[in-house]
Parts: sequence; C-alpha cells; structure tokens
Amino acid sequence: MPDPTLAWLLDKAVIRRAVEGISASLVATPLSTEQSLALRLLRRGVQTSVLLLITPETANILLHRGHLLAVRLLLNEVTPIRRGRYFARWARRLRESGFTREDALVLSYGTFGLPPGDLILGVSTVVTFDRPMIHNFEAQGANLLRRLTAMTGQLPSPYSDAALPRVLTPDDLLA
Repeated sequence: MPDPTLAWLLDKAVIRRAVEGISASLVATPLSTEQSLALRLLRRGVQTSVLLLITPETANILLHRGHLLAVRLLLNEVTPIRRGRYFARWARRLRESGFTREDALVLSYGTFGLPPGDLILGVSTVVTFDRPMIHNFEAQGANLLRRLTAMTGQLPSPYSDAALPRVLTPDDLLA
C-alpha cells in the first residue's frame, strides 16, 4: 500500500518514456537512457511505497491507448491526481510568472492537487525530463514562494498549508 504522505507527480514525458520502456522490454529491445530512468523511477516508487501520480490529462491520453499492454501495465502502478480548490488560481499565477500553460498546470497539481483519499494536499515531488521547466522553477523559486505564502495566508485550512513541491528529473530523484 502506498504511503499517502509521500507522493510523486510524474509528468507526461516521464510517462511516455515509461510506456516506451515497458514496450521495449516486452520485445527485448534496448532501452534509451530516458526510458531506463523512467522504469527505474517507477520501480523505486513501487518498492518504497511512494504514491505515483499522473495528471488527469495524462490519464485521459493513456485510457485512449488502453488496448496496449504497456499502457495497461503502467496504469496498474499510477493514480490520477485531481484538482483541488485554488488549483486554477495558482495555475494562473504560475502563468503570470512565465511558465507555459502545461508547466503551470503540472506545478499547480503539485501544489493544490488532491491524491486519492484527500489525505494530503499536493505532492512532495514533481518529476519531469523538462529541464527548461526545472530551470524556470529554480529561477523563480523565491518569487513563487513569496506569492504562494501571500496567497495561502488568506486561505482556510488545509489550503493554508499548501507548499511548493520539489521539481526534479528522474536522474536527480534517483541519485
């Protein structure tokens, strides 16, 4: 059973590489570096009882490809996160800070997303291969923290406890 207090949100690129890696493994094809990292990340998450989450948008894409064995195997290990209250407001503020629409949504899920059971708010780590997003997040870190603190100071509990997730590559997380 996954630990509900430790959650990783895997972005679309990580999931894509995981599906490719599972497919390649099924036919004994060599894996790319990113495919190997994505599969190692999934294995580590499962072995350490991390809650492995995906966005609803990614889940929708996967469900449309549910006829593929690799997708079905992956769907057994991941769970969609859902939008919590204040999700849209935070996504809008992230867009104002220079994040792309997709990056803002992923980061907003990381902060105001609700995993199954609603036991926690947000995730501990957003995992992505998107280095520009990581660099932007690091560059904007102090500003984002200031904006989130100002926003959450006016919110009721549990939303007042919202925190920024870490944003890491699979390689950095596995190190």
